[in-house]
Amino acid sequence: MTINLSLIDDHQLVLHGLEEKLKSVDQFTVVGSYDNVEGFIMCLKKKQVDVVIMDLMLKELHGFELIKQIRELGYVDLKIILISGFYEELLHKRALELGVKAFLRKEVSYAELISCIINVAAGNHILPEFLVAHTEQALLSDVEREVLSLLISEYTNEKIAQALFISRRTVETHVSTICRKLGVNSRIGAVREGLKLKLI
Repeated sequence: MTINLSLIDDHQLVLHGLEEKLKSVDQFTVVGSYDNVEGFIMCLKKKQVDVVIMDLMLKELHGFELIKQIRELGYVDLKIILISGFYEELLHKRALELGVKAFLRKEVSYAELISCIINVAAGNHILPEFLVAHTEQALLSDVEREVLSLLISEYTNEKIAQALFISRRTVETHVSTICRKLGVNSRIGAVREGLKLKLI
């Protein structure tokens, strides 16, 4: 049985290397590899895709947001493998909520990835050992939690800077990092996700 794969990663060198390696596996057919969301979505609409391999941190859109779009388009049973440099437990829980079948770190070997694809295509859920080993690692740092707490209390960046005795630019960096880690694009989104994940 052939497994049809679609890949999306905004790093072209990574994407090309991944595509060439997976094409060499007899069981796989790479029906599309994309560094942009529009092309990837068109692939889903026009081709038969069994498994998607997706980078979590895309330039155009956070991987979680793209998964939501995929589900809203009706591809509720599409099997998705996320690859990320972040592998905290809370991210994995969110991925599970979105129906992701596997969450792999970028350091994963090709042999592990190939095995994962085969298992996911068969309907299995993969919980990698590295994730279990890092379940105690917090999603946000202590300072980021403090900033998030003040965001929830509707503090402005200037007031947060005064409260924590740091520069406004540093606050802006923390807010940007919090948004990236939580997969949102605004302070309001960070507050919503922070409360939902009970980070404060």
